[in-house]
Amino acid sequence: MSAWLIFFSLFVKPFTQSIPQPFAVLPFFVIVLYLAFQVSLDPQGILKAKVFQGKVILYFALLTLSEIVLLIWNYSKFGSDSQDFNILGSFVGFISTIISFLLVYFLLYFSIKSDFDMQRFIRGSMLTLFLMGVFILLPQLTVAAGKNIFLGWANLLDRSILPRWEIPSEYLRGSYVATLHRANGLEIEPAFLAGQLSVVFLPWILSAIKHNFSFLKNKFGNFPYEAYLLLAFIVITLVLAKTTTGLVAIILTALIMVSDLRGPIQKFFIGAAVLALFLLGIAYFTLPRINGFLNNYLFAKGGFSASDRIGGTIGLFLTFLHYPLIGVGNGYIGHYLVEYVPRNTKLNIEYLWGFSHRYSVLSDWGGFFAQYGLLFFLPIVKKVRELFYNFRTQIVQDDLTFFVKDAAKYTMIIYSFLALFDFNWLSYYSLISIFVFVRFVQYRMDEKLVVKS
Repeated sequence: MSAWLIFFSLFVKPFTQSIPQPFAVLPFFVIVLYLAFQVSLDPQGILKAKVFQGKVILYFALLTLSEIVLLIWNYSKFGSDSQDFNILGSFVGFISTIISFLLVYFLLYFSIKSDFDMQRFIRGSMLTLFLMGVFILLPQLTVAAGKNIFLGWANLLDRSILPRWEIPSEYLRGSYVATLHRANGLEIEPAFLAGQLSVVFLPWILSAIKHNFSFLKNKFGNFPYEAYLLLAFIVITLVLAKTTTGLVAIILTALIMVSDLRGPIQKFFIGAAVLALFLLGIAYFTLPRINGFLNNYLFAKGGFSASDRIGGTIGLFLTFLHYPLIGVGNGYIGHYLVEYVPRNTKLNIEYLWGFSHRYSVLSDWGGFFAQYGLLFFLPIVKKVRELFYNFRTQIVQDDLTFFVKDAAKYTMIIYSFLALFDFNWLSYYSLISIFVFVRFVQYRMDEKLVVKS
């Protein structure tokens, strides 16, 4: 099963809008069926296993209690209107997120129990990227580039397995990519695709390059040709996705390659980065197309969408500064955004028609801090530090440990920076990509205890 985890997790189109999204997508049904099968094999096993630490249970218990108190408090202030999903819907949405965490945790607990399972997970993830590249991304990139060879296929995929916004103008030619000429993969929009590629796949590719790990041969000490090809393909996709998230991911990738690699490879990438910056600088000042592209998606992004995104992000952090300890909860954040978003960012049609009625969270970090505050963020920092401490001191220090540890480090770096924007960071694929490192350390520590005993 470990080889298929990422493959199934990528299908994020909900089957219905009448229940919380985590329960309406293909990964949910696959995970539930798999867990039911595992429990049926050993009904008492899960009860005997010490799956959770007491501190983790206490954290989620306090988080749930805080959410209930804040929902009641906000309901007493605002009642139920268009800026929220009503008190019951908000609580159900919160609980669905907690259940998603539990499902992913148990999924990894049952499916990854050894180095063999971990290696199958890594290779399965890369095979998934290859298949998605061939059957999804290459046709979309071709259409995005203005060639309609695969237009019918791209439109079919969009109608059948891709989620859609309720904005008909974005699908006039049958699909998102055909209408807007921006690749969106299996996600609802390019920014989410960029987050997916960067968090799920890039860390393993960068770590493979650093440690000369061949995905095809499943061995260290081999020049990873396939890792370089996959890296180049991801970078091209991120460029043609035409999104700020993708360009930031490319910058982060470049910084990692010039700062964390070692030896001749690092020197090569430093030279390549300097040359690329030089050529890009010339192109920016001499080629209007490059100038417009970088301004539109990086340096001077404008328009109603950018104004609302900037205003919403400022509003989220101002909300956090007003309620820094436990935030305002996840059910009524729209009321606070309407109050704290800068007035000059509200002067557009998109705000008047949409965000003034329901203001979306457009920065993942801003949303977390505003809704849950510092008291629920600091334990996460502590757990991340504990994870890397265990990587260094509590498990066997072999090639696989170094490889997985660097992948974990790159995941945390990319995840942290991209979460300043908005991507599908609580999807099943994102949760799997984080918790898999926790699971690696867990089973390695368990093996160490068995050897000692």
